Amino acid sequence: MDTQGKINELRLQKLKLLDDHYKEVQSLRVALDLKVREVNRKIAELGNSDVNLPCLVRMTPGPDLTVYHSLDKPCGRVRERRNFAEMPENRAKDASPYVWLERCTACDWRRAARLHGDRLVGS
Repeated sequence: MDTQGKINELRLQKLKLLDDHYKEVQSLRVALDLKVREVNRKIAELGNSDVNLPCLVRMTPGPDLTVYHSLDKPCGRVRERRNFAEMPENRAKDASPYVWLERCTACDWRRAARLHGDRLVGS
């Protein structure tokens, strides 16, 4: 085999090695990403199921209370935080003497649960 043939053969070997390495790294990244997503899902479930999920309950005069809001990811109805009392979710449900309060459907509870779960795992 002449010199040019040897060069081409070595070039192909090098490209094959690099391509195989790239594919292996990509598959490891995908596997890692799936495992991290699963752990993050479990963290969010932990935060969502914790009775101490931080909430906001309106304490100013106005319409009857029916909902409480997320402290971490509130909706647009929470403009002035000083008008709201911070409390864990188990107390927020009983904050009104007349009705059992529910979660505000406009707040981003999924992200709030994830943030709360991250705090729980980090402590």
